[in-house]
Amino acid sequence: MRESAVSRRPFWLALVLSLLLLAVLLYYWYRPSADTESTPGPRGAGATMTSSVSTMPANRRDFPVHVSALGTVASLANVSLRPRVEGTLESIELEEGERVSRGQVVARIDDRSYRAALAQARGQLAQDEAQLATAEADLARYQRLGSSSAIAIQELDTQRQLVRQYQGMVAADRAAVESAEVDLSYTVLTSPVDGVVGIRNVDPGNLVSSGDTDPILTITQLDPISVIFSLPSQYRAEIASQLATGMQVDIYTSGERQHLASGQLSSLDSTIDVETGTLRMRARFDNPNAMLYPNQFVNVRLQLEVLPDAVVIPETALQTAQDGLFVYVVDDNQRVERRAVTMAASGSSSVAIASGLEPGEQVVVDGVDRLRTGMQVEVVSHSLPGEQPGTQRASGDGSAS
Repeated sequence: MRESAVSRRPFWLALVLSLLLLAVLLYYWYRPSADTESTPGPRGAGATMTSSVSTMPANRRDFPVHVSALGTVASLANVSLRPRVEGTLESIELEEGERVSRGQVVARIDDRSYRAALAQARGQLAQDEAQLATAEADLARYQRLGSSSAIAIQELDTQRQLVRQYQGMVAADRAAVESAEVDLSYTVLTSPVDGVVGIRNVDPGNLVSSGDTDPILTITQLDPISVIFSLPSQYRAEIASQLATGMQVDIYTSGERQHLASGQLSSLDSTIDVETGTLRMRARFDNPNAMLYPNQFVNVRLQLEVLPDAVVIPETALQTAQDGLFVYVVDDNQRVERRAVTMAASGSSSVAIASGLEPGEQVVVDGVDRLRTGMQVEVVSHSLPGEQPGTQRASGDGSAS
């Protein structure tokens, strides 16, 4: 009895091992491919290996090429209103934040002492003019008498010198009158530009003078306004050659979420910053609604050129590998080809291709993770990820590469 049980033990052991081996073989025979989605079933039984992708066609169109930079809004005129004479600040004619026109009265200084000084200078001028008139009349009589030798030549010469002396005094008096008129005009402070009144630093009733540290207030021109930004010096020659004909500059909020204004490049700096290798530039913008404010940071885009008839694809279609740039192209038989390409310029949402792709070819824009050359795919969409089918997209602007 014991011998029979012992003899059956190898049989059961062999049976268990055989079942385990059969289970392993069946698992590897029926499991799905790890690389692609497939229909469950045994390999070689007619199953089709496919992957779902989204494609879009390569288009041929003009492609604007831009360079981008961070810029700072700067006023074209920022005037610190300071007194030119000493006196009590009588009044400020405008409210803080109020718009002011060129030549409009902004503040007044007590002018009584300056009016008195002007009256005194005019009185001295009148006195010296009277003395000059008397001296000139005497000189005319002396000249008539001198012609008949009735007076000495020395007296005639003395009278001529006296007339010249009074003429000098009158000239000095007239200059004093003009100086007093200028001082009096300084007691009325006017705006030299169109702008906006800032917060005042001095209240009426205080004594002000030309030596004060702080201005009475500041007037800032807002329309037109400018944006100052820097670009690598490598673009200097290209930009300088187009400056005379006009170069459009667009500015946006942070992240280019909102377009703020379009303007024209107006000037380049005279030197390149040796530390950064960049060149400062200024662009002018109309700003009637004060959308731009001094010291505001903005994103700047400057159009360098337009690539005519460029082959353009969505930015998401372009892939990067160790051997360079490539795209996946889907042919009419729904098979994938890995295609090496060369980029001409790139933008925020589009890329211009210099070589390797023809217009009309379908490039994969979503679902590239598991693709291999020759793989069968199923095109489920002709739109970008997260985009509704048929959505109209704006022309993608490019940046210099």
